[in-house]
Amino acid sequence: MIAVSDAAGTWRGDITAEVYWDWLEIQDFWLDESYRGQGLGRALLAQMEGLAIERDAAKALLSTFAFQARTFYERWGYEVVGEVEDYPPGSSLFTMVKQLCPR
Repeated sequence: MIAVSDAAGTWRGDITAEVYWDWLEIQDFWLDESYRGQGLGRALLAQMEGLAIERDAAKALLSTFAFQARTFYERWGYEVVGEVEDYPPGSSLFTMVKQLCPR
């Protein structure tokens, strides 16, 4: 886990993940609304991907909803490989994958 806190030590977000089977699996990634749009999300994602590469991960995997961060992940090289429609009702859950380094 990589956490983000403000100057007062208040938690403002984090990214949690595991590396196994040569994959990085991002499990949670959230930033307080006031911290978005400043490049911090990209920096956290890049840092987590770098740590995973150091642990020999070749690919990354995550899930996100249509109303969440799909376009953010696509901007940084993640591709949709699966979709569960109407989950939750009226939306979709996407599984996304990124090649971190060639094998």
